[in-house]
Amino acid sequence: MLDKIIIEEVKISEYGRLKDIINKQQLYHYNLNGPYKERFLKINEINFQQYMSKKNKSITYAAIQGNRIIGFASANINNHNEGYVEDLFIEEQYRNNSIGKILFKTLLDWLKENFAQTVEVHISSGNESVIEFYEKYGFRKTGYTMMKLNK
Repeated sequence: MLDKIIIEEVKISEYGRLKDIINKQQLYHYNLNGPYKERFLKINEINFQQYMSKKNKSITYAAIQGNRIIGFASANINNHNEGYVEDLFIEEQYRNNSIGKILFKTLLDWLKENFAQTVEVHISSGNESVIEFYEKYGFRKTGYTMMKLNK
């Protein structure tokens, strides 16, 4: 049984609190073996803060057990009131315990309260197993995103 889980907002300036869980997320995505997987290893405090601070509105929530962050979720809204789920990640040993559902619902509530007219989520290649999770919340496939890295 899980000890009490607290959902708490984490400010962009508090990247240090999220560093360990973000590193775990990066490694998870890297190990999916999708194309351009190396880009997941390039996230750091500076580019995370720059990226999130450029958004019109953004939020990051953490799932905390004791003094340890075991999951996090982030979203933003652009100037056209389009919402984007940036991250939803739960440590593997804590999955299937409704933590992701709680974090995601918290993000969706924030997006609605802040007048997002639409909400998009990007699913990395190799992580298709999460599609069913998002479909339970009314998300539908609308196309494919392709990427080319300029080196």
